[in-house]
Amino acid sequence: MTARDSSAPVFKAEHLLACQNDLGEGVVWDSKTQLLHWVDIPKGNLHSYDPTTRKQSIDHYPESKSLSYITPRSSQPGFIATFVGSLVVLPPATPPHSASTQPEPVVRNAEKVLSEPIDLKGVENGKIRFNDGGVDPQGRVWFGSMGNNEDEPEMPGELSRYDLDGSQTRILSEVGVSNGLGWSPDGLTMYYVDSRKPYVWAYDFSPSTGSISNEREFVTTPPPLDDTRPSEGNFDGLCMDGVGNVWVARWRDERIVGYNPKGEIVAMIHTEGCKSPTIPCFGGKDLTTMYIVSASSYRGGDGDQDKWPRSGDLFKIECGPGSELGKVLGEGWKGAERHRAAI
Repeated sequence: MTARDSSAPVFKAEHLLACQNDLGEGVVWDSKTQLLHWVDIPKGNLHSYDPTTRKQSIDHYPESKSLSYITPRSSQPGFIATFVGSLVVLPPATPPHSASTQPEPVVRNAEKVLSEPIDLKGVENGKIRFNDGGVDPQGRVWFGSMGNNEDEPEMPGELSRYDLDGSQTRILSEVGVSNGLGWSPDGLTMYYVDSRKPYVWAYDFSPSTGSISNEREFVTTPPPLDDTRPSEGNFDGLCMDGVGNVWVARWRDERIVGYNPKGEIVAMIHTEGCKSPTIPCFGGKDLTTMYIVSASSYRGGDGDQDKWPRSGDLFKIECGPGSELGKVLGEGWKGAERHRAAI
């Protein structure tokens, strides 16, 4: 683990859309449709945004208390997603059609339930729910759960893998808040966040079996963004770029932190006016735009709305050639799209 050099550059993200999500998460770019998608977990909403037309749509799934994770499918339309306690198939998103920042939701229903793997009693009494997930390079879907009461010492969450043949394997147990997942460009390292622990973890990954081994601490809590504010909060969602850098959101810490494969900080992105960015992804025609979704200010503490009025909104920053961040990332840098589900 390596702490950042005091000279690590800080960049400001651009405020893009005042969508005012309660708990924006799961942001993903779909290169087939050139659309950005994300979820607002407790509202059960799937947002779709067209950067070219700047129009948006919202699909609402009332059959579940939450919609926490989505991933496009590789050879079929629609998404694999997690409801409060089930892994499901969702239909293709309603095409973006509204210039409003908060369009009228379209009521939808899941097409199929693939699995209900976590304790039904725990789901019904509000003890646990699904949270974030990911897709490995082979198209297997990984999905994690969390305990709803993060103040309790018990950690009832898990991380599981759903294979291409429909079989399911529990990978980790005693998880607090299962969060960011990503794989190195060569597919041999998996990165993982449990937000109740102050680390991003790294594992050796077996492409053929989907198994992980050699758990180790990749990075721990970074130094402060600047001299005026302390480091606080937790690691949240993450994404990978095309050269192996890990970009991870800092809950209640106003920033995205980019680490190279050695664990050294290459850059930080300040989400000014937003206390809790939750997860980034790369998108756009050349995958050189980083998009960032976030959570509402009330989740960060009393009185936060006046201080962080853009909490819950959508942000972006350009990373490609000619951009200020691109100059730091250097020649040969490239973004990367998340892997698509092959199930």
